Amino acid sequence: MAGLGWPELLIILVVALVLFGGSRIAGLGKGVGRSIREFKEEVKSADELEKKDAEEVVEAEIVDTKTATEDDLVRRQRELEAREQAVKEAELKAREDALRARETGTQN
Repeated sequence: MAGLGWPELLIILVVALVLFGGSRIAGLGKGVGRSIREFKEEVKSADELEKKDAEEVVEAEIVDTKTATEDDLVRRQRELEAREQAVKEAELKAREDALRARETGTQN
């Protein structure tokens, strides 16, 4: 089966224009363009987030285990876990805020 040629495409375009009108076809084109643009923005933001995660700086503390007591090690471990939890909570809040901003942007 051969593809459509120019005359067939022109006839289909004229029929669509008569049936739906120019304003509906223009609105459809606008909607498709907006969808494509939003998709590209989402892909770009996901790539940036992935890149940011890859470049994340990890805070570390060098501990001399020979001089540190066991209580100090436990305390430092708890502090480190608390810091990690705070970072995770901050990241989750930032993601939720970004999602809310996107949702309010698409609703307007």
